[in-house]
Parts: sequence; C-alpha cells; structure tokens
Amino acid sequence: MPDTPTPLAALRKPFPREAIGILPKPYKADSQKGQCNECGGYHGLPAVHLDFVGHAAVTDRLLSVDPAWTWEPLALDATGLPALDRSGNLWIRLTVCGVTRLGVGDGKSMKEVIGDAIRNAAMRFGVALDLWTKDELESTPELGSNEKPTARTRAAKSQPAPESAKSQPAPDKGEKDPETEKARRAMWAIAHEKFPDESEFRAWIAEGLGLDPDVSLSTLTRTQMVETTGHLRNLAAPDGPNIGSAAS
Repeated sequence: MPDTPTPLAALRKPFPREAIGILPKPYKADSQKGQCNECGGYHGLPAVHLDFVGHAAVTDRLLSVDPAWTWEPLALDATGLPALDRSGNLWIRLTVCGVTRLGVGDGKSMKEVIGDAIRNAAMRFGVALDLWTKDELESTPELGSNEKPTARTRAAKSQPAPESAKSQPAPDKGEKDPETEKARRAMWAIAHEKFPDESEFRAWIAEGLGLDPDVSLSTLTRTQMVETTGHLRNLAAPDGPNIGSAAS
C-alpha cells in the first residue's frame, strides 16, 4: 500500500515562476556599483544572483497547509520582546501541523529579521527547497536567513531576502528555462571565485569561446555554460583565456 502523503508534504510544492524573485548579492559591501549585464539592475559588482520567495508567499504557503501555524522566539529580552543573539540574529521555533523546527534570521529592522527567520525555518520544512541545488544543500551550514552561505557564493546569504520594492520579481522578459538558469548561476558562482575581477573573466570566456568581447554572457547556451563551469573548476588560477587549455 502506497504511503499516504502528509499535509506537510504540500509545503514542498514548487512556487510558480511569477512568485520567485532574483536578488543580486555583491561580494563586498563596498563594491563599486554598476549596470549588471546579468539582471539589468544597478548594484555592487561583482555579484551573484539568487532566486528567492518573499515573506508573503511563504506565509501564504504555511496558511494553506496549517491555518493555525505559529512561531515563537527562543528567548525574550528584559522588555518581553524577542531577543537577538550577539550577532544580531533572531532564533525562532516554527510550528506547523504540530511539528516544530528552528530557524534564524537577520535584517535591518525587527520586521525584516522576523520575516527572514520565518522563511529560514519554513525552508527546514521544505518550503522553496527546490530553488536550491544539490551542492547548496550539502554545503550550507545552519545559519541565518533562507539565504545564508550557499554554493552559489560562499560569501552570500541563503535563500529568501527581506522584501522591498527592489527585491520583488522583475517584470517577465520571457520564459526562462530553469535548467539554463541553474547553469548560469553555477557558472557565475565559481567564476567569481577564480576571477575576482569580473572583467578578466569576461575577457577569458569571450576569447575562449571565440565571442565578441562586448557580447552579453546572458546569451550563452546552457551547453556553453556547463562546459565553462567544468573548465573553471579545473582552473587553479586565471592563467590564460583559452578555455580548452584550462582543462588540461
């Protein structure tokens, strides 16, 4: 007899594309801002781009599974309000369908911190887990928000980020293949490790693939990105623009 799905299994249902935003995460807080060729935004460069779902979408998912879900802080301060740890993080217990799991979040305001912690704890139930790659799931420690350090960037935060007008999903510019998007993010994650100077990477890959130096790398095919990622993994240092030689 097949196992009967539990209500909690519904938490892992993938979110529709329109509910998923793209968040640029500069590698340094003081990175010089510029026009991004990947997302078209103006932000610190270089940066990795993360998929995320916002607090409203996560709350709606929790309510759809358990209208009586609750959360509580692990500790209270002297005034009876949720207490932060020494790093400014909020640790919480999230209870859904009688099951309780921990979560932790941070942010610039208590509102952001709470939302971040709820998203992080919800991820422990499988909410938006499909946005993570296998490498990310294996390498991510139990830290802050649903966007703490991942394989996309060892300096970036995990999945959902505090919601703001800028962090909402951009207008749809056409349907994107999910596998191609994963390949693009994987390529850029390791590219920034090997080439701290993004312009050097662009020159390296353009010459290696025989492309115009000014071409937008967003036009690369999935096969080109996967091949480039493989060569980047074998590249000890930026020792030349020829992608073929990098693999030797």
